[in-house]
Amino acid sequence: MAEPVANRDTTPPSERLRGAANILVLEPSFGRSTSGVCTDLLAGEDPPSATVLGITYRQSPAEWIGGWEDATGTAPAHGMVIGVGDLSDLDAASESAPETADRWTVESIENASDLTGLGIELSKFLEQAHETDAVDRPRLCFDSLTALLQYADLKRAFRFLHVVTGRVKSANGIGHYHIDPEAHDEQTLATIKGLFDAVVDVDETGEWSVETR
Repeated sequence: MAEPVANRDTTPPSERLRGAANILVLEPSFGRSTSGVCTDLLAGEDPPSATVLGITYRQSPAEWIGGWEDATGTAPAHGMVIGVGDLSDLDAASESAPETADRWTVESIENASDLTGLGIELSKFLEQAHETDAVDRPRLCFDSLTALLQYADLKRAFRFLHVVTGRVKSANGIGHYHIDPEAHDEQTLATIKGLFDAVVDVDETGEWSVETR
């Protein structure tokens, strides 16, 4: 049974979601997030020790890396960014501070409909995280499912996400996946929600609530 929890204290979402491997984040696409939910779920308790993967349709890899470093003030121990449909800045890691550039790997999937290629890169990240004996659990940010659904119908996207969430769970990882609830009908949202252990609902003011299964 779902248990909604209102954001009435300062406990971060990650504290409420310790048992969740895959988390759906309902958040409007317009403007920049003020909730801090993404950073909290991705960075964990010790950002410099984190092993993170960003999959971004909405930003270039350089912008994504810049957003991480602005929010945390550091690079992760191991970072990988996959820019989907954008080949403009494969050298994005070089734009980081010299002492942190070697902690980032950047890949691009030129064809945004190429879910097979994206799945291969994601699996590579999880395998490398296992091989490097990461201190923290590998963490994934998928931004966003709304963009994904522009390039794949619901049935194909569901199959893809079923595999992805299974791989994240098998790797003892933590994944969160952004979606704009205003861009989809109730049936689509209900179908997508069924893949996740928990849902974080963020409104336009940055207030959030948690729903666990």
